[in-house]
Amino acid sequence: MCELVGQLTERIQKLNHLSPILPEEELYVQFECETETAVVAISKYKIGQKEKIDERRLVTIRGSKEALESLINGRLKLQQQIRLREVHISGSFRHMLLLESLLHLSKPYRYVC
Repeated sequence: MCELVGQLTERIQKLNHLSPILPEEELYVQFECETETAVVAISKYKIGQKEKIDERRLVTIRGSKEALESLINGRLKLQQQIRLREVHISGSFRHMLLLESLLHLSKPYRYVC
């Protein structure tokens, strides 16, 4: 799980077009699967994995490792996985929308040959 979250943070850091929608204050995103939990803090100034979090700015995504992997790698959108009941998300609606935008805009490009 930490490796997947690390890949996501690297992509967000490299993509300059995401800068305008990154929040001023840190948004904490907690990914939970059966055996692992990883937390990443996202803001205009710093993006990286964290241990200590602020519960008021926390979005938690729970699901199987496969579901979280397909979400982080951009194979399925967050709303699709919620409708399919593959993941469960909790947090403020505004933070959920921001996270969904970040996941969609940072998904890796796939070339079709």
